Amino acid sequence: MRLPTECYQIMKELEQHLPGLDKYQLRGLAMWVCGTILAGSGRQTTVATALSTAMGNFNSLRQYLREWLYDAQDRCWPSRNQLEVDECFAPLMKWVLSKWQSDQLSLALDPTLKGDNVASIVVSVVYRSSAIPVAWRIMPANRKGGWMRPAAELLKALAEAVPDDMKVLVMCDRGLRSPMLWEQIRQLGWHPLVRQIKTTTFCPDGGVRNRASEFVQAPGQAWAGTGTAFSGKNNRRRATMIVVWDHGQKERWVLMTDLPPDEVGVNWYAMRFWIEVGFRGIKSMGWQWNKTRRTDPDRVARHWLVLAVATLLTLAYGTRVEDAQELGKAPGDLRVSRAIPPGHRGAWCKRGRETSVLRQGAAWLRRLLLQGRSWKRVWLLPEAWPQPPPTLKLKYGLDTWNH
Repeated sequence: MRLPTECYQIMKELEQHLPGLDKYQLRGLAMWVCGTILAGSGRQTTVATALSTAMGNFNSLRQYLREWLYDAQDRCWPSRNQLEVDECFAPLMKWVLSKWQSDQLSLALDPTLKGDNVASIVVSVVYRSSAIPVAWRIMPANRKGGWMRPAAELLKALAEAVPDDMKVLVMCDRGLRSPMLWEQIRQLGWHPLVRQIKTTTFCPDGGVRNRASEFVQAPGQAWAGTGTAFSGKNNRRRATMIVVWDHGQKERWVLMTDLPPDEVGVNWYAMRFWIEVGFRGIKSMGWQWNKTRRTDPDRVARHWLVLAVATLLTLAYGTRVEDAQELGKAPGDLRVSRAIPPGHRGAWCKRGRETSVLRQGAAWLRRLLLQGRSWKRVWLLPEAWPQPPPTLKLKYGLDTWNH
């Protein structure tokens, strides 16, 4: 079965950035990724349909794609080609960083579900109102067992790919506020930014203990200070507490980090919500993972590798398209990354994106693949981490907002 021209273009990228995969694994991954982009869906039948136009023999193609996701011994022709997805996480992160145009990296750690069958804990690079999955653990849904240990293992697996001098922020929601996970992040030399529950107590240096949420009294206010979090003798922790109640927020954010107050942006946590947009890109708004029937955790994990690579490629292409638009150029004429003028389209500007970077990238990449072409230079240029709006009033330390 000879690969179509479109697949060979993606095959070159995979050979360069995932060198640990053998020829069979690379070939199958290239077919899956190419078919997913062409079809605008990661559903097996849809991918096979998109590829069969060039390759023919739909039934054989669908069976090949299905068996590529199997364990080696479960295929019709058992082999030694066992794809271990965990071994792809560090190379996948290196692939992202090979295109990354910044010395700062923001990661989000969050679980997602597919119905009542599959649960996933995912580490994603948040980027331009979306997210790129770089590590994940798939488990059956509605089973006992916590997220913390798998989450810590995923972060550790990525650490070898990240330069020591890069500033890394790891954002977690309230369900992942674990002391073990906090320490794992800090041991890696990274910085946790973890949302806390409303009843979390905090004693600012030189002050008295109170509920952290009480440091802010009304919308339009924020507070940050160092001190000791939690009241239990064995649970106390030195940290910086941030409480934000911006206009438009339904409730206060109570956040904890190890960064000094003057080095952390009180609005940075807003980037965590991009992972939810990224999940929608994996599911209903993008690759249609929510419509697949696969439930075996190992097979789902391999399918996630397909979706992660497709997301990485389309966001890189979408970046070039969006940057070219902001610079008033045709995307084909913008061959190097350039600074974008102030006020460019982004999540922190009054002008929101009319079309997501993922959708723009998918449309252009699909067009180029069908023409047998590709761009040699694409990049990932993250937006600056958000600064507080002028309307947000901020106080530090003992200078708290009072009733």
